[in-house]
Amino acid sequence: MYRAFSTTQKHCDTWHDYEMDVAPYENGKPIYYEFTACPAAEFAKRFGFTDIMPALCNVDYASMELLHAKLVRTTTCVDGCRCDYTICGDKDPYVKEHPEYRDENGYRRNK
Repeated sequence: MYRAFSTTQKHCDTWHDYEMDVAPYENGKPIYYEFTACPAAEFAKRFGFTDIMPALCNVDYASMELLHAKLVRTTTCVDGCRCDYTICGDKDPYVKEHPEYRDENGYRRNK
């Protein structure tokens, strides 16, 4: 997965649409990357469609679950300055340290 995210970052750097940073890989630790620019979030904020963003952002959780992984996220580009992705195996103790909840706007998040 780390290789896939690193390749994606190279494409983002070429296309200049999403701004993405991938943290160096550390064996035995979750993978971390973040977007600091998201065209969908920017469009939603500009034109008043932020209420539909949970439907777009929450899919990231479901996608990871299909891969037997877990996403831990504390913020998105809609309500913060970045969209953070910490990804680990679905049985990794890291997941228990960061329980998931749904915020008042319907976003799936972690503590």
